[in-house]
Amino acid sequence: MSAERPSSEASACPRERIGASDDELLGEDAAAPPRWVRNLAKPVGGRPALLLELFIFWMFFQYFSYAQEHIRGGPIESVRHAHELFDLEKALHIDVELWLNEGLAAVPPLAIAAGYYYGMVLATVPITLALVWWFNPRGFRRLRRLLIATTLPSLLVFWLLPMAPPRFAVAGIVDINAVYNILGGALARDPSRSANLYAAMPSLHCAWSTWVAYALWSTWRHTRPTWARLAWLFPAMTYWNVMATGNHFVLDIVGGVALFLIALVIVRVVKGAEERIWQHESDGPASSRATVAAPDVLTSGASSGPRRGG
Repeated sequence: MSAERPSSEASACPRERIGASDDELLGEDAAAPPRWVRNLAKPVGGRPALLLELFIFWMFFQYFSYAQEHIRGGPIESVRHAHELFDLEKALHIDVELWLNEGLAAVPPLAIAAGYYYGMVLATVPITLALVWWFNPRGFRRLRRLLIATTLPSLLVFWLLPMAPPRFAVAGIVDINAVYNILGGALARDPSRSANLYAAMPSLHCAWSTWVAYALWSTWRHTRPTWARLAWLFPAMTYWNVMATGNHFVLDIVGGVALFLIALVIVRVVKGAEERIWQHESDGPASSRATVAAPDVLTSGASSGPRRGG
């Protein structure tokens, strides 16, 4: 009898290990991550894995910041391009930058508020991503793709067409952020101590604020339609702000909005191609055979009566 006991205990071990938790299988000495870390690393409640999405956003931001900093146009050619762009606006009678800037500079409290608004526009992008992740998990990946597709092509334009902002190229424009030193705005006139100063075309402030409005509109248009419509006031305010503070031309805004619209078309085309590929795979021979065999299985199951013990 004593010889049979080890074999029975050995046969029970696999069953105990199968039912053991991950922490027990790792052993006492294993450094298992906390449960809340494991929850962040996997999809929860239908939402994409938070740690993965944070890593993707961090990598994207790091790459873009590095690339933009190293794509620097020279001040001479950048100012020349700005003069040519401003001359084109004069020919089209849309050169309103100086008029808007003079009106804003005449009201210092409003000018200071506009300067802080300009500096905080970029913070709305990660905030909006978080809102979309929480309220619109099904559309999150599409909107994240749209943000990346809106941003990355701008690097090519910065390289091919360096453009100085109006505050560097148009006489009489007041550099609001530098005058009041808003969020370190006084340093933003020194190319050696800031990011690329000659990347005004296209306006990413306008492209990103348009994306923010579209993302919020897509998220809330069915559940909170009033909020969804009000979201479009944000890019409209941003368009005025970037001109009044002397940071962008009218055509810079047009370029930023065009960048977003092109990205929107690309993302929709890619999504349609993915849907066609998945549909084609689901309509393959294996799927057809499974569809044909399904009625037979259901019929046999119905005729045999309820199964017990399964």
